[in-house]
Amino acid sequence: MKTKNTQRTSSWTIVLFISLVILVAMGLISNALEIGERLGNVHIVLEILFYVLIAVVVLGGIVYPLVGVFFAPIFSLEKLHNADGTARRKWCKKLVDNLLENVELTPEEQEEVKGYLTLQDETDDKLIEFFDRKITPELNKEIFDTARKIFIITAVSQNSAYDMLGMASANFSLIKRIVEICGFRPSNAQVFRIYIRVLSMTLLAGSLEDMDIEELIPMVTEGALGKALGIVAASAAQGTVNALTTLRMAAITKNYLLNADVSMTRKELRKKSYAEAMSILKNIIKQGMDEKVKEPVKNFFSRKKNIEVVDIEPPHMLPDHENSE
Repeated sequence: MKTKNTQRTSSWTIVLFISLVILVAMGLISNALEIGERLGNVHIVLEILFYVLIAVVVLGGIVYPLVGVFFAPIFSLEKLHNADGTARRKWCKKLVDNLLENVELTPEEQEEVKGYLTLQDETDDKLIEFFDRKITPELNKEIFDTARKIFIITAVSQNSAYDMLGMASANFSLIKRIVEICGFRPSNAQVFRIYIRVLSMTLLAGSLEDMDIEELIPMVTEGALGKALGIVAASAAQGTVNALTTLRMAAITKNYLLNADVSMTRKELRKKSYAEAMSILKNIIKQGMDEKVKEPVKNFFSRKKNIEVVDIEPPHMLPDHENSE
């Protein structure tokens, strides 16, 4: 009975995944055709080049990383506690090779890592601690850069097709990069759950763009200032939501691979991923607002102040001998 339930769950997961793929594809095709038609009215070459560009982005940024993840071996650090004998030595050696290949280590650290393999019962604990300490910063950098990119792109973009393409491409590429850095991937069921989350995030990104959030604030604040605040608030809201969902997905993926604490429940892992996502999001929002809002506003008022100074500058007085005439 347990096997049947597991198989049924897997079947429903695959069905949901395929359904979301179809929905995302339909949304992208619909928006792409609309944009392509506009470009075709200008020149047919522009329309063809646009479709070629879309195809390159989909194949290189979505299909390739989506499929590429499945070529990595399935593993997570928590399995070291359950493995023994040949299997345990195999994965300990795999972790050492991965550290030497993907992480910048000093000669002393390289010798330290290799020395862990000579230990007996402490090998897995030492490797887990070292692996987490050296790999986590690399992962955090990749996650931060991707989420920051998504925050800026989706905040600036005013087209749902661009938002959906950007979200799907960036997130699938991030998952593949996380797997490459770790050297292994989650189980098939976990990978499909992550992919379902990414596809849901992609649909959400397209929906946020179509909601016209910028029209809500002018209803409360009239005039040009209200409209400007509406545009800024809508862009910031879209970028923030998309960045948060990306950080949440990345934190879940990272915890699937690097969480070696077998005593943690799913609820505790969920809280941990939320805490990690919110912590990184605060830095992204601060940097994004500084670059996209504070600096332009500061420059605007600086130019306005300079204009006012020029306007109130007193007229040049004629020389005394000309006044006397």
